[in-house]
Amino acid sequence: MKQKVKDLLVILFIYSLALLAAIFTLKYAPIPDTLWKTALATAVATVVVFVFSLYYKNASVYDPYWSAAPVFIGIYWLFNSTETDFYYKFIWVMIVLWGVRLTWNWILRWDGFEDEDWRYTHLRKKTGKMYWLVNLLGIHLLPTFLVFLALTPVYFVFNSSVSSPTSWLLVPAVLFTLGAIYLEKTADDLLRQHIKSGKSKTERLQKHVWGLVPYPNYMGEICFWWGLYFTAIAVDYELWWTVYGPVSITLLFVFVSIPMMRKRLKNKSYN
Repeated sequence: MKQKVKDLLVILFIYSLALLAAIFTLKYAPIPDTLWKTALATAVATVVVFVFSLYYKNASVYDPYWSAAPVFIGIYWLFNSTETDFYYKFIWVMIVLWGVRLTWNWILRWDGFEDEDWRYTHLRKKTGKMYWLVNLLGIHLLPTFLVFLALTPVYFVFNSSVSSPTSWLLVPAVLFTLGAIYLEKTADDLLRQHIKSGKSKTERLQKHVWGLVPYPNYMGEICFWWGLYFTAIAVDYELWWTVYGPVSITLLFVFVSIPMMRKRLKNKSYN
């Protein structure tokens, strides 16, 4: 068995334990409110993943959490919601489509426990002995918190008092979300092929969507969360105040992810 396959099986085991910890929390935590109980459960699951990232000395153990957790959170909220109509289920289907696709992309790119995201390696060198704290708060808990915030419009729409949405915004909101997923998929596929070809060491990717949109993979990710928000308010416009969800994701990419990538590309020489 190839080492990568073995390492992926370990990842599956880790996430199974994290899921069990989350289920245990959901079942026994003395918190009556579903939203707050879910927040605690996802934090507990994140800490489980964090412990294993310390053991394997690789923070990329956490990477699949970003795309996997929303799928399970969404199904839990859906089954505990007051709504059963098709469009509510379709919102969850879009989350599944996004989550499975993004997780699969990570699987294709990750080369096992010897492979760690360059951003984490940079932070480890920069923070030294305090890296464990940066790892816990910045790499694990902060993204978990931001993704949870971005998902809350979905929670509130699942528990909305609107029984039959008639908003003309629903169809374009869904198309916008699906378009964001497609944009991110296209960008990720092109980037993966570029890296696999070996050209990434000497040539910056600038073809197709990479020549039209700066960081199209990040753009697709940001637009996906805005799409979920637009879909939520298309169903129930009174949920406009949940805009903090997509805004939090946007701020993460604009002030953290994109500047780090821009600096990396600037320091990288191309022939």
